[in-house]
Amino acid sequence: MPQILPFRGLRYTERAGALDTLLAPPYDVISPEQQRELAQRSPYNAVHLELAEGGDEKYDRVAGLLREWEANGILRRDDEPRLYVYEQAFDIHSQEFRRRALIVGVEAQPWEEGAVKPHEYTLSGPKEDRLRLLEATRVQLSPVFMIARDRSGQLREFLDSTIQSRPPAVEGTSMEGDRHRLWVLEAGRYELRQLAPLLSESFYIADGHHRYETAVNYRNRLIEREGALPPDHPARYAMAAIVPATDPGLVVRPIHRVVPRQAPEDWVQRIHDNFTIEEVKPIGPDDAEAEALLSRLVDLPSGIVALNLEPGMVHILNPRDESVFDRIAPGGHSGNWVRVGPNLLRYGVLTPLWGITDEELRQGAVEYEHEAAVVYRRVLSAPGMTGFLLNPVTVHQVIDLADAGERLPQKSTFFHPKLGTGLVMHPLFP
Repeated sequence: MPQILPFRGLRYTERAGALDTLLAPPYDVISPEQQRELAQRSPYNAVHLELAEGGDEKYDRVAGLLREWEANGILRRDDEPRLYVYEQAFDIHSQEFRRRALIVGVEAQPWEEGAVKPHEYTLSGPKEDRLRLLEATRVQLSPVFMIARDRSGQLREFLDSTIQSRPPAVEGTSMEGDRHRLWVLEAGRYELRQLAPLLSESFYIADGHHRYETAVNYRNRLIEREGALPPDHPARYAMAAIVPATDPGLVVRPIHRVVPRQAPEDWVQRIHDNFTIEEVKPIGPDDAEAEALLSRLVDLPSGIVALNLEPGMVHILNPRDESVFDRIAPGGHSGNWVRVGPNLLRYGVLTPLWGITDEELRQGAVEYEHEAAVVYRRVLSAPGMTGFLLNPVTVHQVIDLADAGERLPQKSTFFHPKLGTGLVMHPLFP
C-alpha cells in the first residue's frame, strides 16, 4: 500500500490578490478562449504556470516566474509539513453538491506495484510536456484526483469534522462558478493517527493519470541522477486530492457520442440479436426532451438512447440479457468491462453498424459531447448524423475494473468538476 506524507505546500499570499482571480482548471481542459480570460484576470493567475504560452523556452520561463513570485512574496512555502482539506461546491441543474478531499503526498509508485491504480489509458504527448515542466520547475502545480474506498469511514469523518470545526484558510470562486475552500492543518500525531486506515487502502486515479505518471518518471530520473532518496523526500510523492468513494459530491457525468454518418438501412437486423429496440417518439425542438430521454435511462443501467438511427426518430436500446456482455466482449476483456456504457456502445452498436476501427476513432470518426442537449440539437439540425446518449460510468465500476486490471478507453469518464489549480502547489525538494 502507498505511504502518505504531509508536505510544505507553496501557496499564494494576500499580496497575490483574491483567490477568485488566481484559480484555474487543470491544463488539459483549458480552451484558448479560457486561457486568455484567465490570464487577463491576474498576472499571477495559475494559468501562467499551468499552461504557459510559447515553445520550448516556456518551461524555463515558468520556473523563473515561480522564483520571482516567491521572492516578491506572491507565493510562500509553508514552514512545516501540513495536511490540506479541500472542498468544492458546485451546481448541477440548480442542485448544489459538495465534494471533499484530503490533499497530501501519495507515494509515487509504478502501476505494476498495484497500490495506485489507473482506470484509463494515457497518451505520450501530455506526459512528455508535463515532465519537461516538472524538470524545469521542480514543483507539482496541480493535484492528481484520487479515490479511496475508505472502508472504515475514517477519511470522510476526518474531512467532515475539519470543515465543521473551523473556518477555511482561504476561499474563492473559480471562473466556472464553483466555490473552492481550503483548510491548512498541522500534521501532528493526532491527525495522522486519524488517517492511519488509509495506509491499508489502494488509491484509484479518477483524473490526472498523466500527472501521476509524470511524478513517477520524475522520481525515477532523480534517483538515477542522485541515488537513493530518503523515505520522506518530497520527490518520492505525488500531490493528490483523495476523495472517499462514499462522498455524495463524487459526481461522474456521461460523455455522449455523435457519429457524423447515417445509419445503414439494415441497422435493426445488425443489432437485433443483442438489443431490444424501443421506438420512443419523433425528435422535437425542445431541449428539455434531451433531459427527459436521459431520465429514461435511470432505470436502464445498460440502456442507450439512439437519435436518428431512423431519420427523425428516437430509440432506446437495451441488452436482451446478461449473455450479451460476454458475447460481444473483445478478446482480453471481461463482460463487466463491456457492460460499461461507452464500451457497450462501441462493440454492440458502432462496430456492427459502421465497423469503426481504433484508427478511425483516433482520426475523429466519433465525436464527444458532455451535454445531452448539445447532442440533441446537433443531430436535429443535421439529418446525416447519429447521436447516442449514455448513462455515466459509476464510481464502483471504475474501482472494480481497476482492481481487475482492466482500463477504460479515453473519453469514458468525466469526473465533474475538475479540481482547481492554484490552491496549493507541491515543491519536490526539501
